[in-house]
Amino acid sequence: MRCATRLAGVALSLLTLSLPCGAADDAAPDDSDTRQVSLAQYTQELARIDAQLKMLPEHPEEAGSVRSSIPDEWELKTQSGTFEIDNEDLREKLQQYDSNVRRRGEILPELEFTVEGQLEDAKNYDRPADANARNKLEGILKGREYHSVSKSQSPLERFKDALLGWFIRQLRKLFRAAVAHPRASQVLLWSIIGLVILGFATWLYFLLRRTIRDEYSHPRDGGEFIPSSKHWQQWMREARAAAERSDWREAVHLGYWGGVSYLESAGAWKPDRARTPREYLRLLPDVSDRRVPLDGLTRRFELTWYASQAASSADFDFAVAQLEKLGCR
Repeated sequence: MRCATRLAGVALSLLTLSLPCGAADDAAPDDSDTRQVSLAQYTQELARIDAQLKMLPEHPEEAGSVRSSIPDEWELKTQSGTFEIDNEDLREKLQQYDSNVRRRGEILPELEFTVEGQLEDAKNYDRPADANARNKLEGILKGREYHSVSKSQSPLERFKDALLGWFIRQLRKLFRAAVAHPRASQVLLWSIIGLVILGFATWLYFLLRRTIRDEYSHPRDGGEFIPSSKHWQQWMREARAAAERSDWREAVHLGYWGGVSYLESAGAWKPDRARTPREYLRLLPDVSDRRVPLDGLTRRFELTWYASQAASSADFDFAVAQLEKLGCR
């Protein structure tokens, strides 16, 4: 469910960025593409865009042509590998600059800051690295605080990253195709929103089904469970048999129900299979001399059974001591 929610969130974010913004976007041509460039060409393109942005205050009508000259994505090929650089945000801001006269003074500085930062990064990319950088990194990673940090991805992690990357690329292609068709974009958007709501509603439904009563599992041999339907001595024999197997968790579990069976058979309350351990405890008056040992037995039972705390022989010995105080001798 978590994985599905994350992927749905990614899809919804991508679609939101890709959907047309108003009538101006609906009429905009789909001039996006992917352009392969070298590092030198990428740097030249950024410098060109930066110069054109600086001319926009005098020639704001050129914003549309600047946007059209920017590909939807650059595929940058370097000696270190191939990188995909998404220009969707840059193109979107240029569209807003062209259509929203009042916000031009706010949008243009953001555009210039983004492009200048990319240009600076591109110029520094081929700068010779520190020859001792690897040794320095190894020295840092040898520290105690990084002892458990993996220095490389496992094959499974690489596969998962590649699969997620492929899935996101397919979503981008789908959303770009939908941009040219506003009606299809709206249908796709509402479909994704509907799936997210449906997934959340399903998760909420199963969460609410796990009521407090559902958290308490009752041992049974078949049929309706009533603790006193099995004699408390039988419960204790089964509890001691579990202790002999060193199954301390089960021993405490069976011992607890032996105590409940004993009290129920003695008339402490009327049998009711729907009760929880806390409800059994509340049925005993505060002044009852059996309340304290039942309280201790219940707490130990809840810790070892429902909280999954590791049980030991000491836990079973404690349970037996409380059972003896109740009268189970």
